[in-house]
Amino acid sequence: MQFLNIQWLWPLLPLASLPLLIHWLSRRYPKKFAFSSIDDIRRTLAGRSRVFRWRHLLMLLLRTLALIALLLAFLKPVIATRRDAGTAQRNLILLVDHSLSMSAIENGTSARSRARAEVKRLLDSLGADDRFNLIRVDHAPVSAFTSFSTHSAAALEFLDQAAAPLTGADFRSANHLAAELAKEAKGSPDIYYFSDFQRRDWADVDFDGLPTGSRLFFVAATDDAQRANRSINSLDLGQGAVIAGGEVEVKVRVANHSKEPWSGKVEAGFGPAHLRENEVTLAPWSEGDVTMIVPVPSGGLLKLTASLPRDNLPQDDRRHLVVQVREREEVVVLTGNEEEGAAPAPSLFLSTAVDPYGGEKGVYRPKHLEPGTLNPAALAASTRLIASRLPQLSDEQAGTLVTFLRGGGGMILFLDGKADAANLDKIGTLAGEPMPIRLTEKLDSQNLPGGAMRVASGDFHSRFLRLFDGVRRQNLALLEFYDLYHAAATGSGKVVLTYADGTPALSESSIGLGTLLVCNFSVAEASSNLARQRLFPAWIHEMLLRMSSSGSAAMEPFLVGDSASAETWSAEAAGRELTGPDGKPARARGDVLGERMRVTFTAESTGFYQMPGADGKDLLAFAVNTDADQSDLRSMDPEVLPDRAGSGHPEASIVGGTTDYSLLLRGRPVFHWFLLAALAFLLIEGVLFKSAPKSA
Repeated sequence: MQFLNIQWLWPLLPLASLPLLIHWLSRRYPKKFAFSSIDDIRRTLAGRSRVFRWRHLLMLLLRTLALIALLLAFLKPVIATRRDAGTAQRNLILLVDHSLSMSAIENGTSARSRARAEVKRLLDSLGADDRFNLIRVDHAPVSAFTSFSTHSAAALEFLDQAAAPLTGADFRSANHLAAELAKEAKGSPDIYYFSDFQRRDWADVDFDGLPTGSRLFFVAATDDAQRANRSINSLDLGQGAVIAGGEVEVKVRVANHSKEPWSGKVEAGFGPAHLRENEVTLAPWSEGDVTMIVPVPSGGLLKLTASLPRDNLPQDDRRHLVVQVREREEVVVLTGNEEEGAAPAPSLFLSTAVDPYGGEKGVYRPKHLEPGTLNPAALAASTRLIASRLPQLSDEQAGTLVTFLRGGGGMILFLDGKADAANLDKIGTLAGEPMPIRLTEKLDSQNLPGGAMRVASGDFHSRFLRLFDGVRRQNLALLEFYDLYHAAATGSGKVVLTYADGTPALSESSIGLGTLLVCNFSVAEASSNLARQRLFPAWIHEMLLRMSSSGSAAMEPFLVGDSASAETWSAEAAGRELTGPDGKPARARGDVLGERMRVTFTAESTGFYQMPGADGKDLLAFAVNTDADQSDLRSMDPEVLPDRAGSGHPEASIVGGTTDYSLLLRGRPVFHWFLLAALAFLLIEGVLFKSAPKSA
């Protein structure tokens, strides 16, 4: 019999003297009385009797033996079970964790390096006839050999040549692969697990498929069960389209996987020249969202990156996203003719609000359209429309607007014309849905209290009112409206703003894939002071931007190990290669489907894969990130794994980093025998103490 933790023998040996020390401190001495009674004399004599002394010596012996048995169990004894330990052939299967969490640096080295060192020590301890196989466990476990081998150098090279781990480890699949490999072995092989036992990877591991009777050994590659780490878990955009030359709301979710609070900066942007940063403070073991407004430099497929300061696991300190950015967009301004002598047309204010800079510098480009020229062709190049002072629409014109909305268009309708009630009813009838408000009489300044109406309340969670978040909400109090419709909500759609008398001021409804905003006011100078407010152009832009209710501008990112694919025109992709994050050509397959080509590849690295076009912009772009589940480096308690192995693998144990693997190969652990012996000694001591006769 030998001991795997023999180095602890001498430090722990003094503990065996504890029962003797306790016995010595609790010795009985005769009581001294000036005038002792007969009863005291009897007790004193009984305590000094020979029987009493032998009984205490026996208790001392049993307690000492129990403590020694516990100490020996801690030293992990093994006993030889093979007939010829020196020459008998052994079969081993080594499962080496190759997940992202194994790359975290701890005390100057990674768990991956420590696992590799332990694997080498085990291989060096094998005999000439011993055979083994090694499984690298990542998202798709693979073995070093097709059958058991003796080539230790080739196994180590198999580990060394693997790319840095960026995925999770699928130990369920690895155990199934190990069970298949074990069919070749005679008898039950010994199975070793080298891992950091990260919780996510080991949460659902089972050992039922492994050969019954196999000895399982779990080798920990980390000393700290709560390794600290910070990561970016997600990167997304706010709702609405992303337009070249404008700005976009970026949402970054940051995690602090640490027992200490953390504060730092988060950066995000489309390239180094357009970065924005924000401070974040996180409590221990918590996540938080950071929102930034980032400038959009140009159109096309742009690459958005968010990053944290570098830590011990830098692979998850950055996150990537491909964004489909539209070029400067055309907005149709649909207005009716002005009456002679009327105030300046609302179209002037609306056009200025759409393009406040002029000279092709803004995000949107206004296109004026009269109701008489309204047809599908006139709206073909636009997805946004602003309508004001509309005359009564024909069925064909109203049908054009409904088709535009159903196809995903967005429309802002100002109720400042003579036929607004009829137009709303006609649009609702053709759309098959009631409008959110029902109009009654038109009110002017003479019918309003104080000559003007003000906004009293609103649904400030609406995406169309984000401009009035926080202290900026007081800007709504500056708005005055001098004419409007008395109206009532129908219960369909959503009322976003309400006047002081309860009349809806702004309502939202969905028609097909599109959005209709109905504004119960006008931007004309005689009707409100809205056009004179600094917030007016910003609010128009906000409503135009948020017309799209989904974040479709952000393309779905991929995880390392995923199969990614997308289509482009065959003529444009001819002779062009897909490049990886390192700028080198990536292994990809192109399937021609008529005039289109589908490009498919396996994502092997984090960052951006791209296929550049002739104009310098990307034909295809893909964002690849790590799995956020791998960023929490906390380990599960390996002590529960032997119990999870079940009765089919009774010889399952935890192996320390200083273990002599040659001893494990020659024998099997018998520490449980010593635990049973310690319990037996304590049981005997308890029985004797209870049944011992009391001194008279």
